[in-house]
Amino acid sequence: MSTPTFPRTDSLTARALMRLVSGQQFTHRDFQNATASYRLSGHIEQLRNRHGWPIATKEETAPTTDKVPRLATFGRYLIEPEVLIMQRGKLGERLDRFIKNVQLFEATAAATAEPKFKMSYISKSTQPQL
Repeated sequence: MSTPTFPRTDSLTARALMRLVSGQQFTHRDFQNATASYRLSGHIEQLRNRHGWPIATKEETAPTTDKVPRLATFGRYLIEPEVLIMQRGKLGERLDRFIKNVQLFEATAAATAEPKFKMSYISKSTQPQL
């Protein structure tokens, strides 16, 4: 197995990888709740094919909240523990620096973020007069 590469630390792909190399397992919904991203499968594809990370998918099934009862099948993404141990041996401090840099990016971005959408998106001219 060749040595995987790292994405830019200021990307959603890096944020997914940081969670995986920290030993987390997560679904699309978990990642969406943490990052507001609807594209986890695209980031996983990049990590697998562009960066060479051996990410496993465990299929799960659970009932939905749909008014028509049904089950949904979805994937839980992870890097197997023995693979993480091997990658840590190969990458050592680089892996630790990557994790810290992504965590720093997330913390800094969250602390300096301005609201992008304002609740008063309807102009005064279109609001009904009371």
